[in-house]
Amino acid sequence: MKKTLSALLVCILFYGFVESLSGQELSGMQKASIERQVDSVFHSMVKASENLEFDKLSQGVDDSFHAGFIANNSYYSNYDSLVNLVKLRSKGLSKQSVTILKEKITVVSESIVLLTAYGDASIELNGGNAFNVKFYWSFVYHKADNNWKVIQSHQSNVR
Repeated sequence: MKKTLSALLVCILFYGFVESLSGQELSGMQKASIERQVDSVFHSMVKASENLEFDKLSQGVDDSFHAGFIANNSYYSNYDSLVNLVKLRSKGLSKQSVTILKEKITVVSESIVLLTAYGDASIELNGGNAFNVKFYWSFVYHKADNNWKVIQSHQSNVR
């Protein structure tokens, strides 16, 4: 009896594990549509970043999940603390340009998407000095109220 019960329990657990791995099934057309939507949001946020439009950039973020944000080995438990620091540090910038070298979008479900990217940023300071930075980004996008917004991010820069 114990062996039968144990075998049945193992089968139920195994079935639950396999079913949880299959996730939400989306058609190729659904995935392509979601990828286009998120890609558009991502590139508009990159453009806002280049133009140092932090209020516009912040419109693409939803911090209600409190998932946190990582920037250059520092963890920020809320978005406001990160964007306030970025605003403060950007006061000495005259312009920046971002070149995305590679981008990958992974649709997890109808409402969750992962986006990873890396590239180069050229940053010019008010005094005329400039420098280049290689960056690596990862973003988790969530769709709510028909809008895709970043709920968690990771950013690393390498000079």
